[in-house]
Amino acid sequence: MAEYKQLKGQNIQVLDTNPVVYAGTWSTGGALNQGRLACGSAGTQTANLVYGGDIPSPNARTESYDGTAWTEVNDLNSGRRANAGLGLQTAAICAGGTGPGIEVESFNGTSWTEIAELNTARDNNATSVGTSTAGLIFGGSPGLAVNESWNGTAWTELNDLNEGRQETSGFGTNTSAICAGGTSPIVADVESWNGTSWTEISEMTTTATLRTGAGSSNTEGLVAGGTTDGGSSVTANCEQWNGSSWTEVANISTARFGGGGTSGGTNSVAAICSGGHPPRLTNTEEWSFPSTPAVQEGQVWVKTATGVNSVLKGYGAQGTGAWATGGNLNTAKQQMAGAGTTKTAALAIGGAPNRTTNELYNGTAWTEVGDINTGRSLMVGAGSSTAAIIGGGNVPPNNQVVAELWDGSSWTEVNDLNTATRGAAGFGSSTAALSVGGRVPPNTPSAKNESWNGTSWTELADINSARYIMAGAGTTTSGIIFGGDPSNAVVESWNGTAWTEVAELNTGRNQLAGSGASNGGALAFGGGGAVDITEQWNGSSWTEIGDLSTGREALSSSQSSPAFDALAFGGGPTSTAATEEWTIPFVEVDLDTD
Repeated sequence: MAEYKQLKGQNIQVLDTNPVVYAGTWSTGGALNQGRLACGSAGTQTANLVYGGDIPSPNARTESYDGTAWTEVNDLNSGRRANAGLGLQTAAICAGGTGPGIEVESFNGTSWTEIAELNTARDNNATSVGTSTAGLIFGGSPGLAVNESWNGTAWTELNDLNEGRQETSGFGTNTSAICAGGTSPIVADVESWNGTSWTEISEMTTTATLRTGAGSSNTEGLVAGGTTDGGSSVTANCEQWNGSSWTEVANISTARFGGGGTSGGTNSVAAICSGGHPPRLTNTEEWSFPSTPAVQEGQVWVKTATGVNSVLKGYGAQGTGAWATGGNLNTAKQQMAGAGTTKTAALAIGGAPNRTTNELYNGTAWTEVGDINTGRSLMVGAGSSTAAIIGGGNVPPNNQVVAELWDGSSWTEVNDLNTATRGAAGFGSSTAALSVGGRVPPNTPSAKNESWNGTSWTELADINSARYIMAGAGTTTSGIIFGGDPSNAVVESWNGTAWTEVAELNTGRNQLAGSGASNGGALAFGGGGAVDITEQWNGSSWTEIGDLSTGREALSSSQSSPAFDALAFGGGPTSTAATEEWTIPFVEVDLDTD
């Protein structure tokens, strides 16, 4: 069971019925009169406005929503698409867009009036947040970082985004906002605005652009839908932001990009997604949560009722988890490198027999993206689906030192490893990774440990047991390696300085895969002989838990993801395309011990 939050300093609810799980869902709303994409929008879930957009050419049509049905109202003065919108239904702003580019109009609930122009012309879906008298617009085409503030009378340039981009999504207010995703290239990058400057923060789990956003500040919001490749691949993925991390929540029913949403600092609990592409949609979806009381993982409450003893209850992970079938790779392979921080955003890189292809997983399907420059198998991989590092490997009959860096769209050769190796374990990020062990010429197990700092590789303290084709997980300051040849049950823990042997695997094996965010928790699965065994590490010992559906060896995983977010893909001895996702159910439990 997951650990529960410390009770000190926190109130505990006393309820006569159990709370419902705090999980949002999308439901069908009223249909637009005119399907469109790349439109501006403003308002709330029950008092919304959409205007402009592509239907298929830039247009001026405006529609108003009352929570049930859309009604056509007075048009914009200038037809446009990819325009930004902010404010409320009766006090909205339309800024920029293809066509005018610099023009701004204000809506008073009845008609549109041209007002002060932007300082910088922009289209291709710049993002705007706030109200009709206190707004913010940022990004837009051509790859702009320019950020402007609106005070109801004039636009003023403020500190720019750190990264110029277009087709972004976002939410919040003019003093507390989020800018997420965008192009070019398509990124998962996120920046937070505090009223003065932008700061880069945690990336979205899905690399996508043209998403619909909703939220009240830079600590609360969500983004939904989008395209992962600029148009042909559309996602229904929805992610929620809590101020420190992104969590995948229920998908929208219809995958789309470029739809309308809420603005004016509206809370994401009542978000909306209307229109979008493909094709030019008319349908509307509304996001809602259960009425309070509601419960999230780690929370506790006291359940009481007349004539019944009080019971302390909680909500957390129950059981050990299980593997579920995911989408197949496009190319059956083994001996690949893996990267990714969740099971819904991962890379399958190189491998055998096709050593150059690179595939991206979005939680449902794999898509081929930019090939690596030096095709190979048995290399190390680390990082996320948008920022990864690979190194070493084998191009028969030779080991490699070549390292390459992934930026979300293409691979670039960077400084080589110090030692040509294959079958090493790799984990960490694109700027802080380890390459551990492996096989070096003429076929000797290696104890070498090299660290990548974003620029170059440096040799650090060797592992205690030289080995290759093992698995690893964690970070450059808290990592773990397990299995391999020849010491196939040995496990070593890394604290950033030295390796220490810890409790061995229950089943020693090589050619296995692993997943984990630190040396305190990991999964080890599969292995030589095409075994289906899965073992869980809790920081002190290994426990055998749910088996893989398909036993396999030489499989791959996203090593740097949390153990509960593990992904297993590919493998042999006959190359497979199968993918499996690790899932742990969450349930309500009694916490009373008497």
